[in-house]
Amino acid sequence: MALTVRVRPNAASLSFLLLGAALIVIGAMSGGVLGLVLVVWGAFFAVLLGYPVAASTLLRVPAVVVGPDGIRLPLMGVRLEWPEIAEVRPGVKMRGRTQTPVLLVVPADPVATVSQARWWLRREARNDLASLGAPVVIDDRSLDHTLTEIRSAVSAHAPAR
Repeated sequence: MALTVRVRPNAASLSFLLLGAALIVIGAMSGGVLGLVLVVWGAFFAVLLGYPVAASTLLRVPAVVVGPDGIRLPLMGVRLEWPEIAEVRPGVKMRGRTQTPVLLVVPADPVATVSQARWWLRREARNDLASLGAPVVIDDRSLDHTLTEIRSAVSAHAPAR
């Protein structure tokens, strides 16, 4: 059975959605050029940064699916079958001065994987590839399953090599 992982709203994502909604309302009430700028910034926060939460919680789009065919990341736009995956290993990503544990999915063809990613995520995928050696980095801070559970599903479904 496949493991389906969804984004769960956390304080940061809810803050971005709230900030976006507030900017849209204030901008619409203000009118003029300033109002238009506020509406645009509000839409940016609400849509682009709130998209993963809204898509996963409201539309039930999974963030990660680990199954017998491979690993899918529908929000990222990446689909990797098991023969296309070189390894899945734990890693650490620096966020400012803090280290965050992550799960690195290393594809056999990283450039093709970066090109699969949604256009607004490609720069991050390229940066992760350069700094961590993998274009797909799974961080469980806002997921409904832990990295340990995801690794267990990978171990259960990945063919022996």
